[in-house]
Amino acid sequence: MRHEYMYAVFLVIGILIGIYSVYAYNILFKNNEENIIRFAVELNDHSAAFWVALDKGYFREYGLNIDYKTFSTGLELAIAMARGDIDVALACIGPLIVIRSRGAPIKLIAMTHLNGYAIVASEGIDDIRDLNGKIVSVSGPGSPTWLLLNLVRDNYNLNVQTRKMPPFIAVNALLSNQVDASSLPEHYVTLVYKMGAHILIRSQDIWSNMPGSGVSVTEDFLNKHRDEVTYIVKALAKAIEFIKNNPIEASRIVAKYLATDPGIMEESMKYLNYTIKINITNIEKYVNYLVKYGAIEAPIDIQSFIELDILYEVVENEK
Repeated sequence: MRHEYMYAVFLVIGILIGIYSVYAYNILFKNNEENIIRFAVELNDHSAAFWVALDKGYFREYGLNIDYKTFSTGLELAIAMARGDIDVALACIGPLIVIRSRGAPIKLIAMTHLNGYAIVASEGIDDIRDLNGKIVSVSGPGSPTWLLLNLVRDNYNLNVQTRKMPPFIAVNALLSNQVDASSLPEHYVTLVYKMGAHILIRSQDIWSNMPGSGVSVTEDFLNKHRDEVTYIVKALAKAIEFIKNNPIEASRIVAKYLATDPGIMEESMKYLNYTIKINITNIEKYVNYLVKYGAIEAPIDIQSFIELDILYEVVENEK
Protein backbone atom coordinates (compact mmCIF):
# COMPACT_ATOMS: atom_id res chain seq x y z
CA MET A 1 0.00 0.00 0.00
CA ARG A 2 2.81 2.38 0.94
CA HIS A 3 4.54 1.75 -2.39
CA GLU A 4 1.32 2.53 -4.28
CA TYR A 5 0.91 5.73 -2.26
CA MET A 6 4.47 6.86 -2.99
CA TYR A 7 4.02 6.03 -6.65
CA ALA A 8 0.87 8.15 -6.80
CA VAL A 9 2.63 11.05 -5.05
CA PHE A 10 5.56 10.95 -7.47
CA LEU A 11 3.18 10.68 -10.41
CA VAL A 12 1.26 13.77 -9.28
CA ILE A 13 4.49 15.68 -8.67
CA GLY A 14 5.76 14.70 -12.12
CA ILE A 15 2.54 15.85 -13.75
CA LEU A 16 2.65 19.15 -11.86
CA ILE A 17 6.28 19.72 -12.85
CA GLY A 18 5.40 18.97 -16.47
CA ILE A 19 2.47 21.38 -16.43
CA TYR A 20 4.57 24.08 -14.77
CA SER A 21 7.40 23.59 -17.28
CA VAL A 22 5.05 23.97 -20.24
CA TYR A 23 3.43 27.01 -18.63
CA ALA A 24 6.80 28.62 -17.84
CA TYR A 25 8.09 27.93 -21.34
CA ASN A 26 5.01 29.48 -22.92
CA ILE A 27 5.27 32.55 -20.70
CA LEU A 28 8.96 33.02 -21.44
CA PHE A 29 8.47 32.41 -25.14
CA LYS A 30 5.57 34.84 -25.26
CA ASN A 31 7.54 37.50 -23.39
CA ASN A 32 10.47 36.97 -25.71
CA GLU A 33 8.20 37.48 -28.70
CA GLU A 34 6.65 40.59 -27.15
CA ASN A 35 10.08 42.10 -26.52
CA ILE A 36 11.27 41.76 -30.10
CA ILE A 37 11.82 45.20 -31.64
CA ARG A 38 10.90 45.25 -35.33
CA PHE A 39 13.46 47.24 -37.32
CA ALA A 40 13.33 48.33 -40.95
CA VAL A 41 16.63 49.21 -42.60
CA GLU A 42 17.69 50.52 -46.00
CA LEU A 43 19.96 48.12 -47.84
CA ASN A 44 22.87 50.52 -48.28
CA ASP A 45 25.62 52.21 -46.28
CA HIS A 46 23.27 54.97 -45.11
CA SER A 47 22.40 52.38 -42.45
CA ALA A 48 26.06 51.75 -41.61
CA ALA A 49 25.47 52.53 -37.93
CA PHE A 50 22.87 49.77 -37.76
CA TRP A 51 25.12 47.17 -39.43
CA VAL A 52 28.03 48.03 -37.14
CA ALA A 53 25.84 48.00 -34.00
CA LEU A 54 24.45 44.64 -35.06
CA ASP A 55 27.86 43.15 -35.81
CA LYS A 56 29.61 44.49 -32.71
CA GLY A 57 26.79 43.41 -30.40
CA TYR A 58 25.85 46.91 -29.24
CA PHE A 59 22.11 46.17 -29.35
CA ARG A 60 22.60 43.06 -27.21
CA GLU A 61 24.83 45.07 -24.88
CA TYR A 62 21.85 47.29 -24.10
CA GLY A 63 19.51 44.32 -23.70
CA LEU A 64 17.70 44.88 -27.01
CA ASN A 65 16.20 41.91 -28.86
CA ILE A 66 15.81 42.99 -32.47
CA ASP A 67 14.49 41.59 -35.72
CA TYR A 68 14.96 43.45 -38.97
CA LYS A 69 13.81 43.65 -42.58
CA THR A 70 15.69 45.37 -45.38
CA PHE A 71 14.25 47.63 -48.06
CA SER A 72 15.84 48.89 -51.28
CA THR A 73 14.46 52.43 -50.89
CA GLY A 74 13.37 54.71 -48.07
CA LEU A 75 10.00 55.13 -49.76
CA GLU A 76 9.22 51.40 -49.55
CA LEU A 77 10.44 51.34 -45.96
CA ALA A 78 8.36 54.36 -44.96
CA ILE A 79 5.21 52.77 -46.40
CA ALA A 80 5.82 49.64 -44.31
CA MET A 81 6.17 51.84 -41.25
CA ALA A 82 2.96 53.69 -42.04
CA ARG A 83 1.15 50.32 -42.18
CA GLY A 84 2.35 49.54 -38.65
CA ASP A 85 4.51 46.60 -39.75
CA ILE A 86 7.57 47.91 -37.91
CA ASP A 87 8.50 49.77 -34.71
CA VAL A 88 11.76 51.47 -35.69
CA ALA A 89 12.96 52.63 -39.09
CA LEU A 90 16.31 53.85 -40.36
CA ALA A 91 15.19 55.71 -43.46
CA CYS A 92 15.88 58.80 -45.52
CA ILE A 93 14.28 61.92 -44.09
CA GLY A 94 12.21 62.76 -47.17
CA PRO A 95 10.03 59.64 -47.13
CA LEU A 96 9.56 59.97 -43.37
CA ILE A 97 8.29 63.53 -43.83
CA VAL A 98 5.96 62.35 -46.61
CA ILE A 99 4.25 59.67 -44.52
CA ARG A 100 4.09 62.02 -41.53
CA SER A 101 2.28 64.55 -43.76
CA ARG A 102 -0.26 61.81 -44.54
CA GLY A 103 -1.00 61.21 -40.88
CA ALA A 104 1.39 58.40 -39.94
CA PRO A 105 1.99 58.57 -36.15
CA ILE A 106 5.80 58.58 -36.19
CA LYS A 107 8.55 60.55 -34.46
CA LEU A 108 12.06 61.43 -35.63
CA ILE A 109 14.38 60.75 -32.68
CA ALA A 110 17.88 60.94 -34.22
CA MET A 111 19.80 61.18 -37.46
CA THR A 112 22.22 58.58 -38.83
CA HIS A 113 24.01 60.64 -41.49
CA LEU A 114 24.13 63.74 -43.71
CA ASN A 115 24.66 63.75 -47.50
CA GLY A 116 25.33 60.58 -49.47
CA TYR A 117 23.64 61.31 -52.83
CA ALA A 118 24.90 62.20 -56.30
CA ILE A 119 23.97 62.47 -59.96
CA VAL A 120 26.04 60.19 -62.15
CA ALA A 121 26.10 60.02 -65.94
CA SER A 122 27.09 57.71 -68.74
CA GLU A 123 30.10 58.20 -70.99
CA GLY A 124 30.05 61.40 -73.02
CA ILE A 125 28.32 63.53 -70.37
CA ASP A 126 30.99 65.31 -68.35
CA ASP A 127 29.23 68.42 -67.06
CA ILE A 128 25.97 68.89 -65.19
CA ARG A 129 24.80 71.34 -67.87
CA ASP A 130 25.04 68.57 -70.45
CA LEU A 131 21.97 66.97 -68.88
CA ASN A 132 19.68 69.47 -70.56
CA GLY A 133 17.17 67.49 -72.63
CA LYS A 134 18.46 64.16 -71.31
CA ILE A 135 16.74 61.26 -69.50
CA VAL A 136 17.54 60.88 -65.79
CA SER A 137 16.43 58.03 -63.53
CA VAL A 138 15.32 58.88 -60.00
CA SER A 139 13.44 57.37 -57.08
CA GLY A 140 9.90 58.52 -56.32
CA PRO A 141 8.69 61.97 -55.20
CA GLY A 142 9.95 62.91 -51.75
CA SER A 143 13.06 60.76 -51.91
CA PRO A 144 16.44 62.49 -51.44
CA THR A 145 17.55 61.61 -54.97
CA TRP A 146 14.33 63.15 -56.31
CA LEU A 147 14.94 66.28 -54.22
CA LEU A 148 18.56 66.50 -55.35
CA LEU A 149 17.53 66.34 -59.00
CA ASN A 150 14.94 69.09 -58.46
CA LEU A 151 17.49 71.32 -56.73
CA VAL A 152 20.01 70.77 -59.52
CA ARG A 153 17.36 71.38 -62.17
CA ASP A 154 16.50 74.74 -60.57
CA ASN A 155 20.09 75.79 -59.92
CA TYR A 156 21.25 75.04 -63.46
CA ASN A 157 17.98 75.80 -65.27
CA LEU A 158 17.83 72.31 -66.76
CA ASN A 159 15.02 70.65 -68.68
CA VAL A 160 15.25 66.87 -68.11
CA GLN A 161 12.99 63.89 -68.55
CA THR A 162 12.73 61.56 -65.55
CA ARG A 163 12.26 57.83 -65.24
CA LYS A 164 11.18 56.51 -61.84
CA MET A 165 13.12 53.44 -60.70
CA PRO A 166 14.81 52.11 -57.54
CA PRO A 167 18.62 52.37 -57.29
CA PHE A 168 19.48 48.74 -58.08
CA ILE A 169 17.50 48.94 -61.33
CA ALA A 170 18.81 52.43 -62.12
CA VAL A 171 22.41 51.16 -62.01
CA ASN A 172 21.68 48.62 -64.73
CA ALA A 173 19.65 51.15 -66.72
CA LEU A 174 22.55 53.62 -66.69
CA LEU A 175 25.21 51.08 -67.61
CA SER A 176 23.07 49.72 -70.45
CA ASN A 177 22.36 53.25 -71.78
CA GLN A 178 18.62 53.07 -71.13
CA VAL A 179 18.98 56.43 -69.36
CA ASP A 180 21.57 59.18 -69.70
CA ALA A 181 22.08 59.79 -65.98
CA SER A 182 20.87 58.66 -62.58
CA SER A 183 20.30 60.42 -59.28
CA LEU A 184 21.47 57.81 -56.78
CA PRO A 185 22.28 57.22 -53.11
CA GLU A 186 25.58 55.83 -51.92
CA HIS A 187 26.85 53.07 -52.10
CA TYR A 188 25.33 52.82 -55.58
CA VAL A 189 27.09 56.04 -56.61
CA THR A 190 30.53 54.60 -55.92
CA LEU A 191 29.55 51.23 -57.40
CA VAL A 192 28.49 52.69 -60.74
CA TYR A 193 31.47 55.07 -60.75
CA LYS A 194 33.82 52.09 -60.43
CA MET A 195 32.04 50.61 -63.45
CA GLY A 196 32.76 53.61 -65.66
CA ALA A 197 30.12 56.27 -64.95
CA HIS A 198 30.94 59.93 -64.26
CA ILE A 199 29.98 61.73 -61.07
CA LEU A 200 28.53 65.07 -62.14
CA ILE A 201 27.53 66.54 -58.79
CA ARG A 202 27.19 65.43 -55.17
CA SER A 203 24.53 66.52 -52.70
CA GLN A 204 27.10 68.45 -50.63
CA ASP A 205 27.92 70.53 -53.72
CA ILE A 206 24.37 71.85 -53.80
CA TRP A 207 23.43 71.67 -50.07
CA SER A 208 26.42 71.36 -47.75
CA ASN A 209 24.63 69.60 -44.88
CA MET A 210 21.71 67.95 -46.64
CA PRO A 211 19.90 65.70 -44.13
CA GLY A 212 20.31 62.07 -45.05
CA SER A 213 18.67 59.31 -43.02
CA GLY A 214 17.13 59.38 -39.58
CA VAL A 215 15.86 57.08 -36.87
CA SER A 216 12.09 57.08 -36.64
CA VAL A 217 9.78 55.25 -34.22
CA THR A 218 6.04 54.88 -34.01
CA GLU A 219 4.43 57.04 -31.34
CA ASP A 220 2.90 53.94 -29.77
CA PHE A 221 6.27 52.22 -29.45
CA LEU A 222 7.88 55.38 -28.05
CA ASN A 223 5.15 55.79 -25.43
CA LYS A 224 5.33 52.17 -24.31
CA HIS A 225 9.08 51.55 -24.62
CA ARG A 226 10.85 54.84 -24.03
CA ASP A 227 13.81 53.20 -22.27
CA GLU A 228 14.36 50.82 -25.18
CA VAL A 229 14.23 53.75 -27.63
CA THR A 230 16.91 55.51 -25.59
CA TYR A 231 19.08 52.38 -25.71
CA ILE A 232 18.60 52.17 -29.49
CA VAL A 233 19.96 55.69 -29.92
CA LYS A 234 22.83 54.89 -27.56
CA ALA A 235 23.73 51.77 -29.54
CA LEU A 236 23.68 53.69 -32.83
CA ALA A 237 25.72 56.54 -31.32
CA LYS A 238 28.31 54.00 -30.17
CA ALA A 239 28.38 52.50 -33.67
CA ILE A 240 28.91 55.91 -35.26
CA GLU A 241 31.81 56.55 -32.90
CA PHE A 242 33.27 53.23 -34.00
CA ILE A 243 32.83 54.17 -37.69
CA LYS A 244 34.70 57.43 -37.17
CA ASN A 245 37.54 55.82 -35.22
CA ASN A 246 37.81 52.65 -37.32
CA PRO A 247 36.71 53.54 -40.86
CA ILE A 248 38.38 50.60 -42.61
CA GLU A 249 37.07 47.95 -40.23
CA ALA A 250 33.63 49.60 -40.26
CA SER A 251 33.54 49.55 -44.06
CA ARG A 252 34.38 45.84 -44.06
CA ILE A 253 31.55 45.16 -41.62
CA VAL A 254 29.06 47.06 -43.78
CA ALA A 255 30.37 45.38 -46.94
CA LYS A 256 29.74 41.98 -45.36
CA TYR A 257 26.08 42.72 -44.69
CA LEU A 258 25.54 44.32 -48.10
CA ALA A 259 27.49 41.60 -49.95
CA THR A 260 29.61 44.31 -51.58
CA ASP A 261 33.31 44.75 -52.24
CA PRO A 262 34.98 46.26 -49.13
CA GLY A 263 37.00 48.66 -51.28
CA ILE A 264 33.81 50.10 -52.78
CA MET A 265 32.30 50.45 -49.32
CA GLU A 266 35.39 52.12 -47.89
CA GLU A 267 35.34 54.71 -50.68
CA SER A 268 31.58 55.23 -50.52
CA MET A 269 31.41 55.83 -46.77
CA LYS A 270 33.82 58.76 -47.09
CA TYR A 271 31.02 60.79 -48.66
CA LEU A 272 28.61 60.42 -45.74
CA ASN A 273 28.83 62.40 -42.52
CA TYR A 274 27.63 59.96 -39.86
CA THR A 275 25.93 61.68 -36.92
CA ILE A 276 22.96 61.25 -34.59
CA LYS A 277 22.40 65.00 -34.16
CA ILE A 278 19.30 66.65 -35.63
CA ASN A 279 19.51 70.12 -37.19
CA ILE A 280 15.95 71.41 -36.92
CA THR A 281 16.60 74.30 -39.34
CA ASN A 282 17.68 71.87 -42.06
CA ILE A 283 14.69 69.61 -41.42
CA GLU A 284 12.40 72.64 -41.82
CA LYS A 285 14.25 73.53 -45.02
CA TYR A 286 13.72 69.97 -46.27
CA VAL A 287 9.99 70.20 -45.52
CA ASN A 288 9.70 73.47 -47.42
CA TYR A 289 11.46 71.97 -50.44
CA LEU A 290 9.03 69.05 -50.47
CA VAL A 291 6.14 71.50 -50.45
CA LYS A 292 7.74 73.61 -53.20
CA TYR A 293 8.28 70.64 -55.50
CA GLY A 294 4.92 69.00 -54.78
CA ALA A 295 5.83 65.92 -52.75
CA ILE A 296 3.59 67.09 -49.88
CA GLU A 297 0.71 69.55 -49.91
CA ALA A 298 1.59 71.62 -46.84
CA PRO A 299 4.32 71.90 -44.20
CA ILE A 300 4.14 69.47 -41.30
CA ASP A 301 4.35 70.52 -37.65
CA ILE A 302 8.07 70.08 -36.97
CA GLN A 303 7.67 70.24 -33.19
CA SER A 304 5.30 67.27 -33.14
CA PHE A 305 7.42 65.33 -35.66
CA ILE A 306 10.76 65.62 -33.86
CA GLU A 307 11.40 64.22 -30.36
CA LEU A 308 14.60 65.78 -28.99
CA ASP A 309 14.57 64.75 -25.34
CA ILE A 310 16.09 61.32 -25.93
CA LEU A 311 18.79 62.76 -28.17
CA TYR A 312 19.64 65.41 -25.57
CA GLU A 313 19.96 62.70 -22.93
CA VAL A 314 22.26 60.54 -25.06
CA VAL A 315 24.46 63.45 -26.18
CA GLU A 316 24.69 64.80 -22.62
CA ASN A 317 25.76 61.41 -21.27
CA GLU A 318 28.47 61.17 -23.93
CA LYS A 319 30.19 64.34 -22.65
